[in-house]
Amino acid sequence: MSRTDKIFSRLYAVFGGFVFTCFFTYFVKLIFSPEAILPYFATTFMIAFTALPFIFRKRLRTALKKAYVPLKGVMCVLFILYTVTFAALVSYIYLSPVADMDSLPANEERVYIVFGAKIKESGPTATLAARLDAAVDALERDPNGICIVTGGRGPDEPETEAASMKRYLISRGISPERILSEDKASNTIENIRFSVSLMEKESLDHRRIICISSDTHIPRISLMCSREGVDARFIKADSPRKAYLFTTWVREHLSYAKMLVMGG
Repeated sequence: MSRTDKIFSRLYAVFGGFVFTCFFTYFVKLIFSPEAILPYFATTFMIAFTALPFIFRKRLRTALKKAYVPLKGVMCVLFILYTVTFAALVSYIYLSPVADMDSLPANEERVYIVFGAKIKESGPTATLAARLDAAVDALERDPNGICIVTGGRGPDEPETEAASMKRYLISRGISPERILSEDKASNTIENIRFSVSLMEKESLDHRRIICISSDTHIPRISLMCSREGVDARFIKADSPRKAYLFTTWVREHLSYAKMLVMGG
C-alpha cells in the first residue's frame, strides 16, 4: 500500500465514518419516527455509499487496479466536504440572529406565522408543542396580534397540522378569532407562500410578519423568506428533545441540499 493510499484510508475512516454515523443514526430515528419517503431513500443511499466501498475494498482494489486510489481520493474529498458543510450549518443555525418580544417595535401590528410539524393521534409532538408555546407567549404579550397556523395533512397524520395547532392554541386560552388556519402546505416554502397569500386575502398584508418555529428550522425559513421577498422577523422555540438534536442537524443538512437542488 502506497503512502497516498494510506493517507486516503485514514481520511476515509475519519470522515467517511462521520458521514456513516450521521445517516445511520438518522435512519434509526426514522424507524421510530417515520417521515416522508425521501429521507429513507437518502439515508439508505448514503449508508450504502459509505459502507459498501469499505466492506468490499479488497475486491474493489483488485477490480479497479490503478483507478482504485484516485477513486478513494475523490470519495474522501466528498466526505470532507460533507463534514465541513455540516459543521458550517450547525454554526449558522446557532449564530443566526433572531428577535424576541422585547426587541420588537411597540404599537406595531403583527401576524405570527407558526410553522407546523408532525402530529400524532394525541395531538402535537413535543417539537410542535414548543413552537405553539412560543406563539402563546407572543400572543399573550401582543393582544392585537393575529396568528396563522400553517401545515397540511401528511399521509400518516390523523388530521391537518393546522387543525391540531389551532385546537392546542385555543386550549391555552387564545381566542379562536385571533387564529387563521392554512391547511394545504406540505413543506416550508409552501408554509411561507400560502400564509402570505392568506394574509393578502384577509387584508392583513400591511402587518409585520413574525415567523415562529424551532431554533434549528428558523435559519432555513429566513433564507426562504429572503428568496420569496418576504420581509419577516423570527422568534425561535428551543428544540425540546435534545436526544434527537444530532439527527435534526442531519435532517436540516439534507433539507438545505434539497432547497439548493429543488428550490423548496
